[in-house]
Amino acid sequence: MKFKNIISQMKKKNSLLIVYLISFVITWVCQIFLFDKNEFEFEFNEKETTTAEIYNIDTDEVIEELYDGRQTNVHEVKYIEYSYSVDGKNYKYGSEYTDGEFSISDIIEIEYLKKNPSFSKVKGLYNYRYNYFVRNLFSVSIISFLLMFFLVGVLKELNKWFEKK
Repeated sequence: MKFKNIISQMKKKNSLLIVYLISFVITWVCQIFLFDKNEFEFEFNEKETTTAEIYNIDTDEVIEELYDGRQTNVHEVKYIEYSYSVDGKNYKYGSEYTDGEFSISDIIEIEYLKKNPSFSKVKGLYNYRYNYFVRNLFSVSIISFLLMFFLVGVLKELNKWFEKK
């Protein structure tokens, strides 16, 4: 009798692992294709470098309300807008930045996707220490873990429903 209990416990653990792996894959696919498609493509596709001219520098005020409006954080987000030309076609793009070293009419170096020149970034602005997958592993793991519990609940309810029929 105890041996059967051990086997059934192992089956439960294996099924939880399988459900977690399925939720992990689903979460990665959603992360890449729904939320971060441009960043993912920018990191793993071929890039070209060109120069661009800054035509606008501005700041936006960002207001965050916390604790049901009892605390408000206000900070400014500085950004630049620049224009560049690839194969005779002009593009305009905006980019968030944090330091004040740019001025209008400055010529800057940018990187753009070879297959989609409309997506670009200022060269060297967002240099990450780790690749895309390592940077997003923690958040994807937590979301996958929560999704696993949801999927287990759905599977249990489906099992009950099929047993009744």
